[in-house]
Amino acid sequence: MPQLAWLDAVPGEAAFYADDLMAIRAGAKHDGFTYLGDPITPGHSAVRSPSRAMLLRIETTAGAVGWGDAVSVQYAGVGGRDAPVDPAVLGVEVDFAALALQRAGEFDFATGCRLIEELRFDGRPLHTAVRYGISQALLNATAAEAGSSPLRILAQITGLTEPELLPVYAQSGDERELNADRMILRAVDVLPHGLFNSLDSFGHDGQRFLDYVAWLRRRVDELGPADYRPSLHLDVYGMLGQVVSLDVDRMATFLAAAETAAGGLDLAVESPCYGADVSETVELLARLRSTLRERGVSVALVADEFCNTDADVAQFVAAEAVDLIQIKMPDLGCLTEAIAAAQICRDAGLGVFIGGSCAETEVSAIASAQVALAVEADQVLAKPGMGVDEGVTIVRNAMRRALVDWERTA
Repeated sequence: MPQLAWLDAVPGEAAFYADDLMAIRAGAKHDGFTYLGDPITPGHSAVRSPSRAMLLRIETTAGAVGWGDAVSVQYAGVGGRDAPVDPAVLGVEVDFAALALQRAGEFDFATGCRLIEELRFDGRPLHTAVRYGISQALLNATAAEAGSSPLRILAQITGLTEPELLPVYAQSGDERELNADRMILRAVDVLPHGLFNSLDSFGHDGQRFLDYVAWLRRRVDELGPADYRPSLHLDVYGMLGQVVSLDVDRMATFLAAAETAAGGLDLAVESPCYGADVSETVELLARLRSTLRERGVSVALVADEFCNTDADVAQFVAAEAVDLIQIKMPDLGCLTEAIAAAQICRDAGLGVFIGGSCAETEVSAIASAQVALAVEADQVLAKPGMGVDEGVTIVRNAMRRALVDWERTA
């Protein structure tokens, strides 16, 4: 079992940008690639600013090394999330965690993650990004010291016996049409996210969204092979609830129209509405899901914002509020928390979606792919970045390499 010798932290860069979702929803206007106006959400220095990371290196007393990256999501600071990563602020938390790990002596991966999750700094848990990054480094250092692979270390927790490639879900960013074409050419399994996070993109009555779904369905037929039938998964960031004033009946009617526009392809809609907090969001989605089923509408509802911890996941599951939960890796903390969330979903009969953010790094994306394989997820997010090709390549190839390592370390 490893014993910590050093934990180094270097300020770094993440792949996309930290955006103030509340300012965007309030009407902040695009100015080229940036936005006009001032941020609303604490922790944001601008409506859009480059995402930052902390690059963490663990070295064990045996000389094994593992890297992990502390990163936040694109819309950090909203829906109960921690603020965006600021290396100047979080360095003291990393030092605090390093001292605790050094004092712990020898420990296995799961025990190290539990220690990090239980630590309290100024009376609160460590920032989720710090927990996320340290757990990645612990995983890689543990595998290196054991002469094993990260996936085999995770399999000791999940019981995985026969890993296989998983469906990948790609995200388009604002380039909804151009990037959808990229996804179709690469035969991405689940697409295209769509980033409908403002009235300009969604439409004041939602018509722009419906028109896009219909266009997307046609485009699949035009560019894809005859047997290509991807699942459609679109994120509307609560905009549907906003345009209909949280009227559940009107939301259900709208989603029925979206199902028609999808033309027979499976359709999932993420975050159709937000409440003021977790409980209100759960209650709204539970009523909406019940109404959809009563009307025979098969659109799947997906949770994201306000579903940031294992306790939140359990609350959404218990209320039967959604069909799928994005297990958003940087928001949960240690990798083991994502594994626990996946088990909660699986036990309740829900699908398992290992997600995250465009605002991560290649290191955290590879770790997420390993977790997705270990829990046998139904889909895994292509990340980081919004360029499609890069994220799809990183995640698909990470899974392929992990399968080879799995065989070689048997």
